[in-house]
Amino acid sequence: MKELKLLKHGERVRIEYQAPSGSAEGAMGASTEEERPGGKVSGIVKRYRKDRTAEGFPQALGWIKATYKDAIEYTGMPKELRGYGFFLAVFFGGVGFAVSVIAAIDFFTTNDWFLALLDAAFGPVALVFALWITTFGLRIDLFKPTDLPIIFDRKHGKIYRILREEKPGWRGLFKPWPVLACEYDWELVDAEHEAEVLSTGATVVRNHFLMFIVRKSASDPTIIDSFQIANASSLSEHLVPAVWEHIRRFMEEGGPHLPSLTEPLANMEAPPDWWHSVGATGPFGPGYMKRWNEQLGYMWFMHLASPVTLPMFLLWGTGNWLSYKTAIDVDWPQAVKSAIGVRAEPEPTR
Repeated sequence: MKELKLLKHGERVRIEYQAPSGSAEGAMGASTEEERPGGKVSGIVKRYRKDRTAEGFPQALGWIKATYKDAIEYTGMPKELRGYGFFLAVFFGGVGFAVSVIAAIDFFTTNDWFLALLDAAFGPVALVFALWITTFGLRIDLFKPTDLPIIFDRKHGKIYRILREEKPGWRGLFKPWPVLACEYDWELVDAEHEAEVLSTGATVVRNHFLMFIVRKSASDPTIIDSFQIANASSLSEHLVPAVWEHIRRFMEEGGPHLPSLTEPLANMEAPPDWWHSVGATGPFGPGYMKRWNEQLGYMWFMHLASPVTLPMFLLWGTGNWLSYKTAIDVDWPQAVKSAIGVRAEPEPTR
């Protein structure tokens, strides 16, 4: 197991946030109320204050994987989400390659100059898209750490994070993505509720995120990094403040490790085989009959749409299995382990 070196607050600036050449300002601006106002439908919905209650019913949604005397550790990678990048790579990459091949065949066989012109335009675009989504999707899921956790340490006022530094752009796809461990000062990290509006043509979807924005220093609010807890698939407009409220109370008011002692810790045990990976990602696999008893409507829908859902979840499950098979074990730096101590049972809810 590889032990990582700990980068202190400010020692790392996210690549996309670094100041452009010839400029002293960061690419993402500053984390201030003036530069990042809330109240938007798409963008920053709300900036949270650490001394003010955001929600009366705190929640963790099963994302906490371990508790310590004065720290809680969130998983960044629940088992059911592993393999999604592999699915995107195989499915959409396959579609892109198929479109490019059909366009190439049509270009050399059609007698219609307009169709040939369309083939010449869309064929290369489809091929480039296929190459990008295939490479990116496979890199997202394969040969990555078993987890990318985040620890909130209230005793020392710190946040610790393990991350994989993805390099942006086409060239970045073929460069190493190093695994890093970073330390942030709690007082220099701002929490925001952010949203994005996506349109599928037939409907509009609004995704919600709990984002943490890292300032450079107490005197310089330049944004140097950001990260999130949970993801859009598990959050909603009302759950974002609930998840933040649990973290806020834990760090600011000595709140409990878990919102409720009935809430289980995240199950981080790897599926033992391919079939269990299929069951971890979708309605098929182990636990099949239990899901029929507990989620009848969901199971009926998945089976009525089985021409689409069955191959989808078989691909996703295969990616999940390969992701675990190629996973890299990494360990927290010794400085972090010394700071948080050994795992402890959660304190009773107050």
